[in-house]
Amino acid sequence: MPLKILVADVYTANGRASIVRSGGTRAGTMFANAIRTHRPDAEVSVMVFDTADPELPGDIDAFDGVVWSGSNLTIHRRNALIDAQLDLARALFDRGTPQFGCCYGLQLATIAAGGSVTASPSGPEIGWARDVALTGEGRAHPMYAGKTGRFHALCWHNDAVRELPQGAVLLAGNAHSPVQAAVLRRSGAEFWATQYHLEFDGEEVANLVGGNADSILRAGSMDEAAIAALVAEMRALAALEDAAVPPDLAPVVDPKLRTAEIGNWLERIETSHDA
Repeated sequence: MPLKILVADVYTANGRASIVRSGGTRAGTMFANAIRTHRPDAEVSVMVFDTADPELPGDIDAFDGVVWSGSNLTIHRRNALIDAQLDLARALFDRGTPQFGCCYGLQLATIAAGGSVTASPSGPEIGWARDVALTGEGRAHPMYAGKTGRFHALCWHNDAVRELPQGAVLLAGNAHSPVQAAVLRRSGAEFWATQYHLEFDGEEVANLVGGNADSILRAGSMDEAAIAALVAEMRALAALEDAAVPPDLAPVVDPKLRTAEIGNWLERIETSHDA
């Protein structure tokens, strides 16, 4: 039986509109593509979770797993929408439903399981998450099967995990963000998550950064020259898709390798079904 996976797109309506205006791809579509890179026959449903009472595409118990996207929301500025997302994440934990998330998804899982998130003390991490290093637990964990112990990834986040909840396992970090990946636990269930965006490719980052240059400038995160250089670097990265790829860039260029974490999560779900 093909896996049934629910993708929760947790951008606000304005956030999704901004992505489209920038020439980017909606988060739900990117994650559906990532899932189908590893399981072409998977039945993927996307739920737009931009109201406190979203319409579920079917019985939640019918899904084999749930994937949470990034978001333009700030999780430590709580509101009714964030509370509703946390309620669903906790309910899925309590049901034993496998969950996976990126960026905001990691932060959501951290709060849902009892940890804390704050504005990143190192400032925004935009474009590159350089030299992500696996911990000993990360090197042994099935989420990182097929990946090297140190790699580059693509990212964009302003917030960071301050304290992992009890029972969590730190899998990876870098100099900017000590928590780049973790397994969060509650009620005996697991939520695998990364701070970096494995669904992004160079073109997506170039479009998002270029399309949001004014807000980046206002925030003081980067100047005009740095923004232009990053956009050019990301477009060059995207152009490598059909060319010879240097080994250090393979983890962000090769679609299967870039999204290996979600592929390994899908494998774990299948294995648990067969057990």
